[in-house]
Amino acid sequence: MQAANGEGQALTPGEGWEAIYTTMEQGRSSMYLAGTTAILLLWGVVVSLGYFSQYAVETFAPGFADERPWFPGPVWGVLGAAGMAGSSIIGHRASKGLAAGAAARSAGIRVFSFWMAIVASAFVITAGAGMWNDESGDQIPGVVIGVVGLGYVLFGIMTRPMLAAVGVGIAAAFYLPHHFAGDAALAVSAAATLAVALLGAAWMRKSGVL
Repeated sequence: MQAANGEGQALTPGEGWEAIYTTMEQGRSSMYLAGTTAILLLWGVVVSLGYFSQYAVETFAPGFADERPWFPGPVWGVLGAAGMAGSSIIGHRASKGLAAGAAARSAGIRVFSFWMAIVASAFVITAGAGMWNDESGDQIPGVVIGVVGLGYVLFGIMTRPMLAAVGVGIAAAFYLPHHFAGDAALAVSAAATLAVALLGAAWMRKSGVL
């Protein structure tokens, strides 16, 4: 086996196996990360739309919001379903573009199952805490964003640390405005979340994440 530096120097067996392992690990990681950049952008748009929609209703139709304080639940439910469907399509196509066969299918199924578990846990936590009622409906987005941010942190720990940083950014984009931006918190969160998604996607592209 020859070294890749063009000097004709032979690799030791240990170096050869390390090079093979590195190549295989990079391929495996790529399958798990297939479509990650596009999916992040999609969710940046989805979450921003959710914030803007909630802000618009509460600001321009306060009577409707007062009579139906549970309205954020259906709004986020519809947007979440659209985001999951779009993520599945993007991830499936990206995985097929990288590789075919059982390995690609297995990676795609595992990633899809992970994020489905994240979404399901957000629903279970909010439902179990009794938030899907008239009094607590406005607390649902905060819990959902916390769970999604945690999902990015966990996924980043297992794949690329930058995804963990993106998860922290997504959570900060929601929680900080709600402490410091007053009545404009949702509008600021919408803009901040979209900015985090755009910056995160640019960072991923620069770092070679698909």
